[in-house]
Amino acid sequence: MRCVYCNRRAGFLRRVCRTCGRVTAVVDRAAGYVGWSQLVDLFAAQGLTRADVDCVLDAEIAGAPTLRDQLTSRMANELMRNLGMPGRQTPEDVRRVRLSAAAGGGAGTWRAGEKPPETS
Repeated sequence: MRCVYCNRRAGFLRRVCRTCGRVTAVVDRAAGYVGWSQLVDLFAAQGLTRADVDCVLDAEIAGAPTLRDQLTSRMANELMRNLGMPGRQTPEDVRRVRLSAAAGGGAGTWRAGEKPPETS
């Protein structure tokens, strides 16, 4: 079978290759509990390269939010809770914002050379 994240050979019955499995194990174990720099240190301690990590974090499987979207929502919610506010950011919300920003659309955005929209 092929790995669902990187499309490399995973094994006879496995859906995830060893490298991508190590990335997901680090994410499952530490995401939302450590900061970005500590997470990077954990990836480096496992001998993972940036390309390995980015491949897994940015993989969109069946239209679901990516692992990076899930990490972002966990960290945003943890930050909000530590500030005394309810954390209500879902991975789907993060995905929606990421896709609208990538498309260059959305309320409050304009392209270089354009005038900002008039506010009432």
